Amino acid sequence: MWGLLNQADISRMPDKCHAGNNMNEANVGGVCATEFAKVKDAFVENFKTRRELGAAITVYKDGEKVVDLWGGHLDEAKMLPWGEHSIVSMASTVKGMMALGIHMLADQGKLDYDKPVASYWPEFAQNGKENITVRQVVSHHAAIHFIDAAQPGDYFRWDQMVAAVAAQRPEWKPGTRGVYHTISIIFIFGKLIQVATGEYPWDWFRREVTGKLGIEYNLHLNETDLTNFGADFDTDAFVNDAEISPEVMARFFAGMGDPESVLSPSELAQVPFLASAGNARGVARFFAFCAADGKLDGVRIMSSRTIELMTEEQWYAPCAVWGTPMRTALGLLLNDPEFFYIGRNPKAFGTAGAGGSFGMADRENNMSVAYCVNRWWPALALGDRSRALVDAVYASL
Repeated sequence: MWGLLNQADISRMPDKCHAGNNMNEANVGGVCATEFAKVKDAFVENFKTRRELGAAITVYKDGEKVVDLWGGHLDEAKMLPWGEHSIVSMASTVKGMMALGIHMLADQGKLDYDKPVASYWPEFAQNGKENITVRQVVSHHAAIHFIDAAQPGDYFRWDQMVAAVAAQRPEWKPGTRGVYHTISIIFIFGKLIQVATGEYPWDWFRREVTGKLGIEYNLHLNETDLTNFGADFDTDAFVNDAEISPEVMARFFAGMGDPESVLSPSELAQVPFLASAGNARGVARFFAFCAADGKLDGVRIMSSRTIELMTEEQWYAPCAVWGTPMRTALGLLLNDPEFFYIGRNPKAFGTAGAGGSFGMADRENNMSVAYCVNRWWPALALGDRSRALVDAVYASL
């Protein structure tokens, strides 16, 4: 992976830093091309003034990895340094990663955006959903953002949660109003991957994306992954911006519940393996394929035509539940100044996770950027730390 960098253009930072100056106090390591030094400065400044705990940022430009920085700690006591291969959940970034998997399959002819979901997944036709298309579900336009039949703990039980999604009745006429499918979309994406490939989505993803493309991201973790996995902190603070009733929140998260109290011992033992997690390096690499019209390092994952289709705006309006304006494409978010600010190119697109993690691609500049964090930013939008990094990236071009 390091072979993509031109050593003459890199300013290497120490892998192990020592206290004594502001950069080293953040325990920053990695590489940064000299022309992107502003990104390094902004990354360090986040630790100094914006309460960063642990984080990483990666930038690809013209197919080369020009920034790959990590720093801080995996624990609040600051005893465990964030390492080169540390991974965290990155929250809803998983939706964009799964969406790119959907688009890879569409490019292969295994899914058609304008066919009914029920033509692939017959059980989905229940309760008036027989005509909902793949396009509508992938674009958060299907009005099945709740999963009322889910029981506490079903979030960790694949078959039960998929069945509950299939049984859901739309809240209103699909296609008429956009609403972020906070939990249900993960299982919709996953089931579409399953019916298109005949495999569980996490198995397909590990082989076709993680393995073949060198993406440090997985939908389920294994023992090796868990050795690099770090917890998230301040994870409830981001909802302070939202004015959502307890009743609505309860419907959103009906399948969750406290694992300790709702899962059997055997189920509970599997919970750590059910997490999705990765790092900025992995997410940036996946989006680098998109920035380069679907081809990177001699490998093509989709056509430029599919990238055009997947980034067409589907709706741009306040989310019917969360309230914040969202500019939405097919499973991805488009650049907007309020919720998903990712720089000066209005055509840029990507995925965002609660707390500030994100991945994005800018085709006009053949560039991708990703950022992951373990102390969540207390707002629905990406927040000041990500904004500072994005601004520094564009200031470096």
